Amino acid sequence: MKRHLGILLVAVLLSGCGKLPLVSALLGESPQATQENQLFFDDFSETKSGWDRFAGEIGSTDYKDKTYQIAVNEPNTDLFANSYKLSKDAIIEVTATRIGGPDNNSFGVICRFQDEKNFYAAQISSDGYAGIFRMKDGVYKLLGQEKMIPVPAILGGSAANTIHFECIGRSLALAVNGAPVDAREDKSFENGDVGLIAGTFEEAGVVIAFDDIKVTQP
Repeated sequence: MKRHLGILLVAVLLSGCGKLPLVSALLGESPQATQENQLFFDDFSETKSGWDRFAGEIGSTDYKDKTYQIAVNEPNTDLFANSYKLSKDAIIEVTATRIGGPDNNSFGVICRFQDEKNFYAAQISSDGYAGIFRMKDGVYKLLGQEKMIPVPAILGGSAANTIHFECIGRSLALAVNGAPVDAREDKSFENGDVGLIAGTFEEAGVVIAFDDIKVTQP
């Protein structure tokens, strides 16, 4: 299946199974943000908080209705947006809601973004799958599996889902709505930007609204 990120063609496969996270923060309550460990928080009520603002035939990434929305107008396409806040070890949590388009989609968060050809991403779909991805030197790879994992904790349709992604040392761990989903180890990237991502498969028109992103240090 051919896909592209922005204008970059990548390959992705869907559905499978994986192991539970080993990161301790996922096995209990999420770490509480404090003045000391919170890197940043954004409820997207201010349109000047620094995120990318893009509009074109392929889709758009912009603030709307006090959320941050990514709309993808072409099939087999991913669009991403950056916060321009660099971090090394980070715990990212965001609320994401499908407000348009098919359930067969993908959306989530990015950590350690170097450039459009190098980053990690944790993504879910509205039809109930999830996985941890690595883009390295332009090659898009689902880590540890051939296909994304079916996840009962994902709320389908237009329900809001909380995506929790930990990038700590070599450990990458994903939880959805408080349920541990997957964990992998990779040493490709040590630091980078935090971002958001959404994409389509065969059917275009996906619109994902993100809200209340919180990034903390472990």
